Amino acid sequence: MLTPLDINKKEFHRSFRGYNCEEVDEFLEQILRDYGQVYRENQEMREKNQRLSEELERYARLEQTLKDALVMAQQAADEMRQNVQREAELKLQEAENKAREILNQARARAEKVERYQRDLEASTRAFKMRLRSLLQAQLELLEDRVEAEVAATADQGEQPQEPGPGTGEIRDCKLDPCNQEQV
Repeated sequence: MLTPLDINKKEFHRSFRGYNCEEVDEFLEQILRDYGQVYRENQEMREKNQRLSEELERYARLEQTLKDALVMAQQAADEMRQNVQREAELKLQEAENKAREILNQARARAEKVERYQRDLEASTRAFKMRLRSLLQAQLELLEDRVEAEVAATADQGEQPQEPGPGTGEIRDCKLDPCNQEQV
């Protein structure tokens, strides 16, 4: 490529009937000025193009870095989501196991309470039966004593005494051990 210096140093040979030297010199000076300006603009454009290319390359690298970071962030988010999902499932399973354990303990306790209640009811029935038997035996013993006393007094010829307070005909008295009322 021609430089403005090349144009400035160019010399033409003179010939007979050649061009007018002043016009050629003026024209060359004008070309030199215009070409110099175009040459400088071209240089500036090349430098600007070089800067823009470097900047474009830098932005391309930055874009690739951002894409890589975005992919890594997406992978990390997916992994975190999966970890949270697994942890939630694990906690849910632990809670279900704990609930089953509590339920089983409650059932076992209820069964134990029911057995205890049945045992108490059976013990209560047995106690009532023993108490009724004891009271009946005591009544029979008391009736036998009264009859023995009546027979002894009849043998001695005494008249039976009228029952007073605390004494009386016990034969007709029956106690219900459950209600403890006289029937």
